[in-house]
Amino acid sequence: MRDVQPSAPRHAFPLRSLLLAAFLVPALAFAGVAWRDHQRLHQEAAESVDRTAAIAQEHALKVIETNALVLDRIEDSVRGLSWDEIAAREREVHEALRDLEARIEQISVLHLIRPDGRLAAISVVHPAPQVDLSGRGYFALHRNGERGLAFGDPIVGRTTGQVSFTMSRARIAPDGTFDGIILGSVLPDYFQGYWATLAAGADAHFGLVRADGTLLARLPPPPSLAIRLPQDGAFMQAIAGGARRGVIEVDPALDGVRRLVGFRRVGEQPLYVFYALSLDAVRAEWLGHLAVNGTLALLATLVLGGAALVAARRWRAEQSALAELARSHAELRAEIARREAAEEELRAAQRLEAVGRLTGGVAHDFNNLLTAILGSLQLLERHLERGAGGAAAAPLDARTRRLIGTARDAVERGSRLTASLLAFSRRQTLRAEPLDANALIGSMLPLLRRALGEAAELRLELSPGLPPCMADAAQLEAALLNLTINARDALPPEGGVVTLRTFRTDPTVPPGKGRVGIAVSDTGSGMSPEARARAFEPFFTTKPVGKGTGLGLSQVYGVVRQLGGEVSIESAPGQGTTVLMRLPETSPVAAAEPARTAAPAPAGGAAEARDGGADTGAAAANGRSVLVVEDDRAVRDMASETLREAGWRVTEAPDGRAALALIEAGERVDLLFTDVVMPGGISGVELAEAARRMRPDLAVLLASGYAGGAQPNGGGHPACPFPLLDKPYDRVALVAAAAAAFGAPEEAAALIAARSPVAARADATA
Repeated sequence: MRDVQPSAPRHAFPLRSLLLAAFLVPALAFAGVAWRDHQRLHQEAAESVDRTAAIAQEHALKVIETNALVLDRIEDSVRGLSWDEIAAREREVHEALRDLEARIEQISVLHLIRPDGRLAAISVVHPAPQVDLSGRGYFALHRNGERGLAFGDPIVGRTTGQVSFTMSRARIAPDGTFDGIILGSVLPDYFQGYWATLAAGADAHFGLVRADGTLLARLPPPPSLAIRLPQDGAFMQAIAGGARRGVIEVDPALDGVRRLVGFRRVGEQPLYVFYALSLDAVRAEWLGHLAVNGTLALLATLVLGGAALVAARRWRAEQSALAELARSHAELRAEIARREAAEEELRAAQRLEAVGRLTGGVAHDFNNLLTAILGSLQLLERHLERGAGGAAAAPLDARTRRLIGTARDAVERGSRLTASLLAFSRRQTLRAEPLDANALIGSMLPLLRRALGEAAELRLELSPGLPPCMADAAQLEAALLNLTINARDALPPEGGVVTLRTFRTDPTVPPGKGRVGIAVSDTGSGMSPEARARAFEPFFTTKPVGKGTGLGLSQVYGVVRQLGGEVSIESAPGQGTTVLMRLPETSPVAAAEPARTAAPAPAGGAAEARDGGADTGAAAANGRSVLVVEDDRAVRDMASETLREAGWRVTEAPDGRAALALIEAGERVDLLFTDVVMPGGISGVELAEAARRMRPDLAVLLASGYAGGAQPNGGGHPACPFPLLDKPYDRVALVAAAAAAFGAPEEAAALIAARSPVAARADATA
C-alpha cells in the first residue's frame, strides 16, 4: 500500500496577497482621502471667502448709504440759498457741518464748494481757508455733468493730515446747471477696523476698490496712496466683464502671494469690496490634514501587515481598529461642522447688531419728525378753533376734522413702526419682572384662538411646575401674538395645528440659573434655509405685498435679546416651523417678592391723548419758567410754542452746553425739559445731573425717541431719577408731564382727561 503524503500548506499566496493589500489599500485610501480633502478645503475656502465678502459688502453699502444721507442733509440745509447768503451765514453753516461730522464716525471732514472751486465752508475750521479745489478730479467730474455720487482718490487732507478719500455730489441750481459741490472725506480706517473683526489673525486681505482699479481702502494698509490694480489681472478683467460678484484665483499682484478673492459690487455704485485669502494658508491646512491622514494610513498599514503575519486570528482585531478609525474621523468631521455653525451664528449676530445700531438712530430721527408733526397739527387745530382773533372757539367743518384725524392716524402708525424698530435694536425701555409663563399664556388663550381663526387648532403643552422667568409681560404677550399670527399665515387654507409649549431647557441646572423655553410650532409650509437665515432682519418677509411689514420676528428677536435671552428657528420646507424663545429663569424667592413697578410718567402719544384745553394748562403753569433743550429745531419750536400757550415762560437752548451756560448766567428756570440724545458731547441725562448740582430744587423732565446708551426710567431708577416723556408726544402729554414734574398729579390727570371739541367729535364719528 502506497503512503499518502500530506499536501504542502497553501497559505503563502493568500498571505502575500494580504500583505500586498496591507500596503496598497491604505495607499489608495490615503490618496483618495487626500484628493477629496483637497477639493473640500478648496470649496470651503471659496464659500468662506464669498460669505466674508458678502458681509463686507453689506457693511460698505450701509456706510455709503449713511454718507449719502449726510450729503442729502447738507443739501437740505442750504437748499434755496445763494452763495452770497451762504457766505453771510457761514458760521451757522460751519456749525451745522461740524455737528453732522461729529455724529458720523466714518467721516472726517465735510466741505461746501462754490461753482468756481473755492471752498465756501468746512466742518473743521471757521472761517473756511481760502483754498481753490477746482483742480481736483472730482470737481472736473461734477462740472462736466456727473450728477450722482463720485468717489475721489485717496489723499492726505490739507486741514486734518489724515488719509481719506472723498465722496461728493453736485449741487444743482434751479435751472439745472452745476452750482457747486457737497463733499465728505471718508476715513479708510473705519473700513479697516471693521474688516479686522471679520478675519482676526488670518492671513487675509480686504479692500475697497473703484471700478477703474483705484484702491480706496485696504487691510493691511497700502504702502502708498492711489494704488491701481493692473487692468490685465483676473480681478479687473472680471469687473470689466460686468461681473457684480464672484470668487476667483488671482496672480500675486498685491503682495506677491497667490490668493483666492471673493468680490461684490457695492449696490449700484462704481465700487467693489473684496476679501482675499492666501492659497498658501489653504494649502497649509490641507498639508496638516495630509500629515494626520498619512500618519493614520501608516498605522493602518502596520496593523494590517502585523495581521497578515500572525494569520487570520487577528482579522477581527484589525476590523475593530478600522471601526475606531472611522468613528474618530466622524467625530472630527462633526467637530468641524459644529465650529462652522458657530462661526456662521457669530457672523449673523454681528450683521444683526450692525443693523440694530442703524435702526435705533433712524427711529430717533423719525420720532423727532413725528413729534413735530403731531404738535403742529394740534397747534393748528387750536388756532382754527379760536379763529383769527382768538376770542371765541369756532366749530370746524367735517372735512377739516377728517383731514386732521387722518394725519393723527398716520402719526400713530409711524409711532408703532418706530416702536418695532426700537424693539429690534434693543433700545426700548423694558419693565422686566418675574412672571409665570403658563399663567400668561392661559390669560391670552381667547385672544390667541381668535387670532388663529376656526380653521386652525391650538394645542397647549405647558410644563407643570415651570419656574418663573424674567420678562416684560406686555412685550412677551406681543411676541406670542406675533408668532401665533405668523404660524397661522404659514398653514394651508384647510387649516392645521399650532402648538404652544413651555419647558425648562436644562433640568440639571440649579433653580434660578437655567432658562425657561417657550416654543411656538406649526404644521405649515416651513422655511427655506435662505429665508431662515434672514428671518430676524427688519422688513424681511416672505409674505405677499401688503400682507406683512416684516417687523414681527425682528421685534421678537430684539425683545428676547434685550431681556438676556435667546431665540432660534427650526424649520425646513414642508416640515413646519418652530420658534423657540429661551428666557432667563429666576429663583422662586425672587419671584415671591413684589415686583417694583415704575410710576407711570405722564407721557403719551398720538393714540393715547388728544389736545387739551389751554385754560387748564395755564393754571398748571402758574407763571413758571421752563428751559427747553432740543437739538431738532422743529421739535424745539413746537414744544416751546405749546408750553407758552399753556402759560409757561419759555427759554430755548439747542444743546447741553448752551443750556448750562444759561443756568450758570442766572437765568430763571423752574423746569428743565431736555431731549436725552443730543450732539455736543453732553446727553440729556448728564445735563440734568449737572443742572441739579447747581440748583438742587430744579424740576427735570426728559424726552426721548431713542434713549441709546442712557436709559432713564420714569419710575425713578436709582441710576437716573428723572421722569421720561416718550416721543412722539402731543400737547396734552407734554403739559401734563410738565405739571407732574412739579409733583402735581391732580393737575396732570386733569390735563390728560381734558379733550378738545374736535377730538371728541372725531371719536364720536369714528
